[in-house]
Amino acid sequence: MNYDKEKLKNAILYLAKNGGTDVGKKKLAKFLYFIDFTLYERREKSLTKIDYEKQNYGPMPKPDIFYTELAKLKKEGIIDIKKPTGNDKLEKIVALHDPDLDEFDDMERETLKQIAEKYRLESAGALERIAQSEPPYKMTQHGEIIPYHLAFYRNSFGEMDLNNG
Repeated sequence: MNYDKEKLKNAILYLAKNGGTDVGKKKLAKFLYFIDFTLYERREKSLTKIDYEKQNYGPMPKPDIFYTELAKLKKEGIIDIKKPTGNDKLEKIVALHDPDLDEFDDMERETLKQIAEKYRLESAGALERIAQSEPPYKMTQHGEIIPYHLAFYRNSFGEMDLNNG
């Protein structure tokens, strides 16, 4: 599957700036999962078009693509990946440029903002547990690609709640 490199780059920049003070690789991976699957649920089209694999630590953008893109952005001086120091045990992704929000349509911008605001204070471990509790993760075998159509089982917007009176 071809993924959208510009949208991925700008989503990484946006999330590094707006996703809280502790955006490392794991938290970034979960943010991207929530954004891509939420957009797919809303309009049958993800933001980045990246494939996600079921891993022990939750849904993960294809690791070869994810880590290659992060390394490339670091090499190009677009992001920095700060190594842990002192009491800080986690790497931190730092945006060295502002994201180009013109890369996104209105729904994409709104979804980026909503997901970043909803989860910015959560730890990577908390996001991992939330993602692992979702049907797309549960309905897939370890190491498999998580099909985007499983987003429709998430019920993020409560359409399937029986007590909507």
